[in-house]
Amino acid sequence: MKDPFLHARENVVKLIQESCRKLKLSVTEEEIEKSLEYPKEQFGDLASAICFELAKREKKAPRSIAEGIKGSTKPSGMVEKVEVAGAGYLNFYFNFGKFAELTVEAVEKNKNYGEVDLGKGKRALVEFPSVNPNKPWHIGHLRNALLGDSVSRILEFAGYKVERENYIDDLGLQVAQSIWGYMKLSSRIDGKVDHWLGKKYVEVARRTSEKAVEDEVRGIMKKLEEGGNETAKLGRELAEKCVKAQYETAFKLNIFQDVLIWEDNIVQTKMLEGAIEMLLKKGAAVKESKGQNSGCIVAKLEGMKEFADMESPDKILVRSDGTATYTGKDIAFQLWKFGILPNKFTFSVFMKQPNGKQLYTTSSRGKKMPFGKADLVVNVIGMEQKYPQKVLASLLKSMGYEKEAGNSIHLSYEHAWLPDEKFSGREGTWIGYTADELIEKAVDYAKGEIKNRFREMNEKEKEGIARAVGVGGIRFDFLKTSPEKKIVFRWEDALNFEGDSAPYIQYSHARAARIIEKSPGKCKGVDCSILNSPDERRLVRLIAKFPSVVRNAAKDCRPHYIADYLIELSTAFSKFYTTSPVLTAPEKERKARLALVGCTKRVLKNGLELLGIDAPERM
Repeated sequence: MKDPFLHARENVVKLIQESCRKLKLSVTEEEIEKSLEYPKEQFGDLASAICFELAKREKKAPRSIAEGIKGSTKPSGMVEKVEVAGAGYLNFYFNFGKFAELTVEAVEKNKNYGEVDLGKGKRALVEFPSVNPNKPWHIGHLRNALLGDSVSRILEFAGYKVERENYIDDLGLQVAQSIWGYMKLSSRIDGKVDHWLGKKYVEVARRTSEKAVEDEVRGIMKKLEEGGNETAKLGRELAEKCVKAQYETAFKLNIFQDVLIWEDNIVQTKMLEGAIEMLLKKGAAVKESKGQNSGCIVAKLEGMKEFADMESPDKILVRSDGTATYTGKDIAFQLWKFGILPNKFTFSVFMKQPNGKQLYTTSSRGKKMPFGKADLVVNVIGMEQKYPQKVLASLLKSMGYEKEAGNSIHLSYEHAWLPDEKFSGREGTWIGYTADELIEKAVDYAKGEIKNRFREMNEKEKEGIARAVGVGGIRFDFLKTSPEKKIVFRWEDALNFEGDSAPYIQYSHARAARIIEKSPGKCKGVDCSILNSPDERRLVRLIAKFPSVVRNAAKDCRPHYIADYLIELSTAFSKFYTTSPVLTAPEKERKARLALVGCTKRVLKNGLELLGIDAPERM
């Protein structure tokens, strides 16, 4: 049994269904399942609001229907008692001894407890962070990178085979400006490549009002797009050096990926031309012959309910001069991701990552590999791209790919801001706020805390724990907030390890490890049915909920569900530890509580792993 609460929910659904059948009340299994919720502890272990839905159909009071269902229900399986509450809720009370036994057994038998089979047999592709190859990651980019990485981990834990993909736009204006700076201002790279290029880009961006500079940058852009020349070769070399430097940052944050897709390789495969031909053939786009869009290839969106609130929703995909818009390029790429367009890319190894896995890249000289062709596509892109991303899904739908449209997920997020302004690569507001600087400060801060608390620990161990705590603090600070909410970055908040933070959860894990370390060997003959105090019951319930939390986080692509859960579990464990002695308890209680401590430790470790955070054994 992988999921104790799922087992219990199925038990409750069956009981309600049988009672409704006896009472000749028409209701589906799906309706009952949707009506289930977790009540406050004093109101049982599961509750159902199904009587309110039934009351509308039967023209009766919900409480009257609830009383009827209660009267015809014979508790069995996990359910010990049924009560009616309020205006018509059904509250179900478990045989808690049996439920505790089931939960502890489920955790102890599976080191990956919490994993679910939501995506079994399916492929998911997550695109992130797609930072331009002419600057370092700054704090504004971190939200994208950390969301993408955590969602990938969660989807993998939910049964999907996940492809982590990084799109690199090496043909854009920003890259052309950086090349101009390299060619005209200085070709002597000083320090980390991405930092040097980023500063050079800021310097050049301030001179783009000069016509001579603008013209030369446009000339470089044209050569990049044409390819097969010295400028294009230099551009790719610089971009690759920058991306390798960006990955030095990624690896410090426990972020690893599978494949890089370069814009110049997309152009070489003529993916755009294939996509446009398909869009025109299927009637999802037209070539306008009159009006302001004459000569343009346009996605016809007028009349679609998704765009009913827009006066002119139609979107240009290819301009009259033959150049593609970002949306035109994006729809081609989306069709490739789902395997609708053929995979014409060839791939080679870009680098070996610290996790032992190869990172591949599209390449003009490589071999065919089975990337793309996903069942689920998640694009991690800022919420300002909401309209273009909605256009992608609508075009898939109008082409007849309804399933793919439904599985085309835009994980939109609000950006991280400075207290007074937004991060800007062009303006250079990121300088002093790079991800590298944040990591360095966080680890140094953690070192100071550890040095004061653990004087007996050797330096290597201190360094390892400081990195786990510092990086964990950064990751949790970004992931604990729902993507729709804006993050205002302040150093004092990011480096605050008290309260709702990763170190608080990591400390709970280390405390559990310490208790187990002090225990006299492995327990045998454990009777978990005696775990019946309020704090023990609360902890059992929370541990049992973990697979449900994972399932919901995977369905909604929301890492903050995991973060919220881990804080709640750590708090419940702290309360349990205070009120329920473990090592000094009588043998029967000691064994049962040790088993509960072991389960808590495993769940904390697995949950932290989903957020990309290490779980130290000591702190």
